[in-house]
Amino acid sequence: MPVARREHFQSLLEPGLRKIFYDVYNKETSMLPELFNMQSTGNPSETDVSIGTMGEFKEFEGTVEYDRPYEGYTATYEFPEFAKGFMVERKMFDDQRYAVINKKPAGLALAAFRRRETDGAAIFNNAFTTTGPDGVALCAANHPSPAPDGPTARSNLSTYQLGHAALRDGILKMRSTLDDRGGRIPIVPDTILVPADLEEKAWELVTAEGKLATSHPGTNPNIHQGKLKVVVWDYLTDSDVWFLTDSRFAKMFLNWFDRVKLEFAAAEDFDTLVAKYRAYMRYNAGWSDWVWIYGNTGEDIHAADATTTNDATT
Repeated sequence: MPVARREHFQSLLEPGLRKIFYDVYNKETSMLPELFNMQSTGNPSETDVSIGTMGEFKEFEGTVEYDRPYEGYTATYEFPEFAKGFMVERKMFDDQRYAVINKKPAGLALAAFRRRETDGAAIFNNAFTTTGPDGVALCAANHPSPAPDGPTARSNLSTYQLGHAALRDGILKMRSTLDDRGGRIPIVPDTILVPADLEEKAWELVTAEGKLATSHPGTNPNIHQGKLKVVVWDYLTDSDVWFLTDSRFAKMFLNWFDRVKLEFAAAEDFDTLVAKYRAYMRYNAGWSDWVWIYGNTGEDIHAADATTTNDATT
């Protein structure tokens, strides 16, 4: 095989390396579309607001009563830049070290995937500590209300470990969530989000036919059976923490914006005989309202779960 001219080696490599890059990236299974409202934007920034609700419907008495919802809390999304690259020397190309060269775009693709998953999971990993648009953490016991006459100290926080009773408690708490004027929000938790350490327990809770209880083993029906989707995310860093979510409301208030989707590009340096390849992306993620999630730190055992065992029927 004749050696390519120096000015051509970058362009000859680029199509193959680009294919490797995107093939590796696209084969990875991302949890972001499962949880976030995935959007693309051409704007330099984006804003979103929490839910603003109306008062109760009144009986019509000849004139429509007009209401004014209180403005919710605002979340603003700026879009930082992320970039990383690798270099290939002319000599490596001339010597046909393709096995070495081809590993470089694969590694770059995995690094890009890892960064996006890590940033998405950070919303959940920091759910009990990082302040959000309403001035408290995503999962907190004291969410305020923008309405002056609204309920105060609304909670979506628990300390229970994952278990049958703790799961039931969380579901009931979510279904009784109030809006900023004291009205019920039709929250229906349909997803349980867990780290890898809780995967087996989560599946056990939502698939067992019998209730996980010691009394009358195998005879009490499992109310959770088939009602919840289990999402396991390896990027959740706390082995005890778990979450309940309403996916419909999550798609309203848990946002991911791609300002510049992941791209792959190349250039060749004339003097150093080195081809440079880089990946670049701009994005941000966040939340504007908390009503879609119920967070559990996993510190305490629910009293009804303290003596449970797996009594699922077979």
